[in-house]
Amino acid sequence: MKTTQSKNRRHNKRSGSSAVEVAITMPVFIMFLAALMEFGHVFFVSHMLKAAAKAGARYGSSAGVTTAQCQAKVQQIVSSSINVAKATVNIKDASVFDTSTVTPTSINYATLPAVELSTAEQGRLFVVRVTVPYDQVALLPPFWVKGRTVTGQSVLRHE
Repeated sequence: MKTTQSKNRRHNKRSGSSAVEVAITMPVFIMFLAALMEFGHVFFVSHMLKAAAKAGARYGSSAGVTTAQCQAKVQQIVSSSINVAKATVNIKDASVFDTSTVTPTSINYATLPAVELSTAEQGRLFVVRVTVPYDQVALLPPFWVKGRTVTGQSVLRHE
């Protein structure tokens, strides 16, 4: 009988420490799962924007397609995953890439000249760039990625 009582006493002492261990490790585990979901979502949004820009650039490189039609095509693709009102689609002249001294990281894409694809000459470079502030599409309140922008772009020659 004495052994049963001593086992119960040991079990009662241990049950309190188990609750403390769970209370300490559970928030860390939940934060890990939340971060895993959020980083997966960032990569999903990034890939989707790149795919939309690539498909839009392929569509826009065809003869007779206007810049507005190309922009609408990109917005249609983006709208399947996120609110299209939160994304910005720019189609610009990318002739700057034809110079040998250009470094892509130094280009200010906002200052590139606009291009009308329906009247662009054959062989002219253009860029389709899609951006979205990640704060606008995050799954959870993004306290670790505040103010970041996710971008997808594609550069092609007009046919």
